[in-house]
Amino acid sequence: MKFSIRSLKAYRSLLISLFLLMSIFSWRQISFLTINNYLLGETINHLKRILFYGIYYLSMVVAIITAAILFKSIYKVPMHLWSFLTVIISIPLLFFEAIGTDITLLYSVASGALFGFGFPFCFAFFAESTDIQSRGRMGATIFFLISLIFIMFGTASNNLNLQEFSLFAIIWMCTATIILWKMQISMPSTRKEIKLKSIISDRSFLLYFISWTIYCLIDLLEAPLLQNFLNETFGADFRNSVLLLGTISAAFFILFTGFLIDLYGRKRILLYGFIALGIAYATVSIAPSSQILWYFYSIIDGIATGSFVIILLFTIWGDLSPQGASEKYYAIGGLPYISIVVIKEIIRPYVILIPVTAAFSFASFFLFLAVIPLMYAPETLPEKLIRRRELEKYVEKAKKIREKYEKQKED
Repeated sequence: MKFSIRSLKAYRSLLISLFLLMSIFSWRQISFLTINNYLLGETINHLKRILFYGIYYLSMVVAIITAAILFKSIYKVPMHLWSFLTVIISIPLLFFEAIGTDITLLYSVASGALFGFGFPFCFAFFAESTDIQSRGRMGATIFFLISLIFIMFGTASNNLNLQEFSLFAIIWMCTATIILWKMQISMPSTRKEIKLKSIISDRSFLLYFISWTIYCLIDLLEAPLLQNFLNETFGADFRNSVLLLGTISAAFFILFTGFLIDLYGRKRILLYGFIALGIAYATVSIAPSSQILWYFYSIIDGIATGSFVIILLFTIWGDLSPQGASEKYYAIGGLPYISIVVIKEIIRPYVILIPVTAAFSFASFFLFLAVIPLMYAPETLPEKLIRRRELEKYVEKAKKIREKYEKQKED
């Protein structure tokens, strides 16, 4: 009976984690698409684009750090109130067929700050609702479902005008508000006081963070160059098919990665991912005119991207953080992933001027460099769990061989 009660509580916590993370990422996607549609619909110069994205992501980063530092005070406010505030700032958009510069700037600040304030709580709750031996597959399952929601939001954004999309967003976030209110979510009041400085100086954290940052920088440098090169060399249809193949590979490999890292550890899968992606970049830099190699690159890139997000956004910071202090680890660990768009917009006009062979050779070199910190990083999945699972597999295999042998002997 005790086991069943414990299991029920565990499933309830995971369900809450799912709704929290789906709500926070839903809001991020809704607000990003709203701002992006404004920028696409207007004649916006490069500096203005940087300004809008800069304000959006700066407010997000400031809010994340503030929320992590003032965690005890801020999260006395229930999460369904946070969700309700996203509805409030979406309502004025119902009255505009198109939004101007001033309204978009205000919306950028408010929506970015709301995402930032919710981010540490959602990930801290996820980390403290999962144990280390199942965190990978739980995070993978949640992110896979979030990816499906992203597709739905993208489709809605492309087919609805501002008022219709705002109504869609309001209905979605109202539903989230009601669900979160019914769940009566609360974080355990016992929290450990850890300074941000001590996290940054933590050797294990720093080694993983360096590799994560290198990957994010390479991804933002290469993405605009890759799309521009494929479009000019092979045409828009081939570019779209390559990007679609990468997206499908990432989506399907997300779940597989979750099980792999809970079986064999985080570090090993990360090392394989960085090495494979480095080889893929090196291959296309040698023969950029080969369409087959671009398909090969797309599959490897999709698999690596899915793996890195699950390990380095959902899993590793929860593994490294002590119980009751995960919000600060996720706040800092998530910054490279969150702030990537601003840097991408700043460098976009200059990156496309770099020859593709040189750029991809450069990316391959730095991906192999990113392996070096990982070689010295500790494995966060306890060694005894890995050995126990290997032993269980060995015993199971031995049983099958014995049963087969006994059956043959009887015959």
